[in-house]
Amino acid sequence: MKFLEQGTVMPKKAVELNALDVEQLFKPGMHPVGGVAGLGLQITPSGAKSWVLRVMVGVKRRKMGLGSYPGVSLERARQLASNARLKISDGIDPIDEKKAARRNLVASQTSSATVRRANVSAPSP
Repeated sequence: MKFLEQGTVMPKKAVELNALDVEQLFKPGMHPVGGVAGLGLQITPSGAKSWVLRVMVGVKRRKMGLGSYPGVSLERARQLASNARLKISDGIDPIDEKKAARRNLVASQTSSATVRRANVSAPSP
């Protein structure tokens, strides 16, 4: 760790892994992949792999899931993580934004299903 001033410590920068390095990771735990601060590959004891971005949103530490590996490639995970960090720097919480979008989608699907049911059960003239 680097020391800036007395008592101040800089966090370590993760070594940037490539696609082959990521493919060869098997040990359960969180593995930083570099490229974007806070991006890591989480491996469960069962061997399932998923991308996680650890960020601070305001004063809150958040863990944002970016998808499973290999469904989401290393390159795509870095793009998603970079986009999320840009939103955070603009004052937008990407996790809350994603939840709101999902709520709106469910609400629109529910209302359109209700309209379809009403049209099906309406008597023909």
